[in-house]
Amino acid sequence: MMSEKKKVNYIYVVDSNGTPLMPTSRLGMVRHWLKTGQARWFGNSRKTIQFVRPVTTNTQELTLGVDAGFHLGLSVVGNNCEYYASESLRKSEKDRITNRRELRRSRRGRLRYRKARFDNRRRKDGWLTPSIQHRLDFTIKEIKRLYTFLPITNLVVEVTPFDNQKLLNPNIKDWQYQKGKMYGFKTIKDYLLARDNYRDALDGKQYPASQLRVHHLVQRKNGGSNQPDNLVLLSDINHNQANHNNGVLAKLRENRQKTIDYRGAYFMSILATRLSNYFDNYTITQGYLTANLRQKYEIEKSHLNDAFIIAGGTDVTLRTNNIYSRQKLRNNNRSLQKFYDAKYIDSRDGKQKAGKGLSSGRTRRSKELNYDNLRQFRKEKVKKGRVSIRRNHYQLRPHDVVLNTRTNRIETVKGVNNKGKAVIFQTGKTCSINRIVSLYHVNGTLERRIGDENRR
Repeated sequence: MMSEKKKVNYIYVVDSNGTPLMPTSRLGMVRHWLKTGQARWFGNSRKTIQFVRPVTTNTQELTLGVDAGFHLGLSVVGNNCEYYASESLRKSEKDRITNRRELRRSRRGRLRYRKARFDNRRRKDGWLTPSIQHRLDFTIKEIKRLYTFLPITNLVVEVTPFDNQKLLNPNIKDWQYQKGKMYGFKTIKDYLLARDNYRDALDGKQYPASQLRVHHLVQRKNGGSNQPDNLVLLSDINHNQANHNNGVLAKLRENRQKTIDYRGAYFMSILATRLSNYFDNYTITQGYLTANLRQKYEIEKSHLNDAFIIAGGTDVTLRTNNIYSRQKLRNNNRSLQKFYDAKYIDSRDGKQKAGKGLSSGRTRRSKELNYDNLRQFRKEKVKKGRVSIRRNHYQLRPHDVVLNTRTNRIETVKGVNNKGKAVIFQTGKTCSINRIVSLYHVNGTLERRIGDENRR
């Protein structure tokens, strides 16, 4: 069984030159060093101190264990103690990348005499799609970040390249790799037309190819792929905004056969081949070895515990209370204008619904089809639609930590209003900006310390 010893809190230490030293659990001495001016907080952190006087630099061997994947587990173990544990997450960037592309194209379109450059783009060697490149950069950055405040000597990563074709068909032959489902079809829509016999997935009726649209059962922003198993055909009549909002297409997704998620396998294959570009010395381990050791020590399955085992932890290793949950946030919201839809009472059930949920259903202006018009169910307008335009950039952002000098309490920022003159806290209360002292900026990554109940 895992050790029942009391878990330890640590403060991380660096010397005056920024060289990491061994962490300390002597929290009283840390307060003394800060109070007497022998040390100061390191950068924007409130868990790492930096000495301003000369100190000895004796360190021990520490091993960083990495449980790679969409949920990145990190653990640092040495001298039969765990000094750090975290789980990092970066959500899908599909919507934000699309939004950035739209804004970029509209901005360049306003340049009257800009030379056309759409035909002279060249992708560099090793190019990756932006979503995968962002996730790879985030993983590498999270690993390298620990080297700034911990004297890590060994790096162990659980990563393995995958064969996506074998995930779909374990008995695949060599010659079958070149002849997949879409072999012999020019486009994916041609394959879907042949597979579904020109039928709409909702009503089962046949339509001409010009009136059928390719629909993702699981949207791209939610991790859906362009694999044929995730695609169906919908007619212009059924492929509308109302069906996206009222749950009709969600029920269609539930009734269809579930598909294999290739995202994690593809990212692990990329990470396995690119890891040597960022680290000179590291060790690779396999998932089955981690699972065997975890079962041997009777430790429950989680990203944090897997990283602990990868780093060399055992059932007698002293665990740490320094457990963090880290999530990537956007550094800048490029959208200066937001639209808030009007609210109506639905005459069918008397509930309040947005205008897009009670739309005309029209998706094409060039053809008049028999759309499902829901505007007739708008009973009365409860709330007018409006457009909000942000005219200034404000220093305080959501999740920043500040000191409210009026109440002498530490608060978390939710946002600002009144043109930046007032701050809204997570508790719902507001305060004048003049009574706020900034303590901690999120800087693109939201970090929260979690308790033992979140370890699983």
